[in-house]
Amino acid sequence: MTSFDFLGKGIKFPFRFDRKTGGVATSEVTSQDHARIRESIVQILGTRVGERFMRPDFGSRLHELVFEPNDSVLKGLIRHYVIDAIRKWEKRVVITEVTFEDGPEQVDANVLQVRIHYRLIQSPVTGNLVFPFHREGRTEQPNG
Repeated sequence: MTSFDFLGKGIKFPFRFDRKTGGVATSEVTSQDHARIRESIVQILGTRVGERFMRPDFGSRLHELVFEPNDSVLKGLIRHYVIDAIRKWEKRVVITEVTFEDGPEQVDANVLQVRIHYRLIQSPVTGNLVFPFHREGRTEQPNG
């Protein structure tokens, strides 16, 4: 047993069936290289609450923010929703920081790059990933 076996393994993301067995494909990556944890975080953040039939409370509320203006309120809400969802559904990590790539080209962009920094539980090992949050710009409706 390696020191990271407590992290476990899970379903491959994106979800698919194994051709040989016909069952659900499991992730082939080990927990030590963070790829499985990244898969899990992306799956959590990309799933809308209520979207899963047998687990309607799974996911994040990020989709509720797609029409919001790109400002500090949006970033605060994204930070809150990311931390809340990962804390609830990904017990193998502790979020240490959520930041945004705030270059001048990002101010009016419809994609916010959300950088998530985390630490594995029971370990000093850290990791990070960038999750692209896609906004939809509001279009003005003509009067009349």
